[in-house]
Amino acid sequence: MFEFLPILKDKPVYLKLIALLFLIAVSLVLMMVIGLIIAIPFFGTGILESFSQQVDYTDSRTVQFLKYFQVINQIGVFILPVIGYAFLESRKVTGYLQINTKPRGSLLFISFLMILTSIPSVNWMIGINEKMHLPEFMQPIENWMRESEDNLGELTDAFLKTDSYSGLIVNMIIIALLAAVGEEFLFRGVILRIFQDWSKNSHIAVLISSAIFSAFHMQFFGFLPRLFLGILLGYSFISTGSLWTPIILHFIFNGISVTGAFLYERGLISEDTAQLGQVDNPTIIILSFVMSTIFLILIFRRKNKPVQ
Repeated sequence: MFEFLPILKDKPVYLKLIALLFLIAVSLVLMMVIGLIIAIPFFGTGILESFSQQVDYTDSRTVQFLKYFQVINQIGVFILPVIGYAFLESRKVTGYLQINTKPRGSLLFISFLMILTSIPSVNWMIGINEKMHLPEFMQPIENWMRESEDNLGELTDAFLKTDSYSGLIVNMIIIALLAAVGEEFLFRGVILRIFQDWSKNSHIAVLISSAIFSAFHMQFFGFLPRLFLGILLGYSFISTGSLWTPIILHFIFNGISVTGAFLYERGLISEDTAQLGQVDNPTIIILSFVMSTIFLILIFRRKNKPVQ
């Protein structure tokens, strides 16, 4: 009887990365084609023609189409290729991704406190990162980076702008839940594991996967805070031995922004989501960094088991 062998197991790291990138490219193209075929009966061909011009984020149908394609993108880039890669690596997809393991309640709670206390320091890093300036001879590159950042910011604001409960639920699914599952599948479930197997060092694997996680977002002036967040999520995975831990933490972190934007749009809070958790008090910022680091050390010392 034919038995499919895990062909990527024990292969060099560069072959594993090439295979992963190939799977992502193929999956993304297929999902885009399928997504367009499904979208045309609902949105019409006119919605596609509008994207050859300036995107109007005030048009509700345009935003709905963008959210729809965000789902297609999440499935095509983060979920399907990861499942395919895990099968080629070990055949036992849930075991390789470590989604068949439940984290201990105490470790999950400490991990939650770690993410919660990190918010002021993460927001402080955002402010520091936004003040970054490149040398004068690289000014065109900086201008392009800031323009790209502004465009992504407009898209994010358009996604978050809703005061209806149905809009809140949709944003929770797309922006908070699906993004958390997909990104953790790829960056912690696969990329961290690849560099863990290669380096035999959890710390190196966490740092490299966190840097890739941050760079992948293409938001240059948010690199430092996402790097820090990726490190926290990486260690939560390493320490609990379950991918559900960073998925839950990532969902909570994204969900705070979604909920904050919703409450702001309904006039229930006075600050928009970009201002939530921002403080100017150096003591609070230092305390935030110290406490999140302490919680990180706690979960690492009390870990169930390292990634195998």
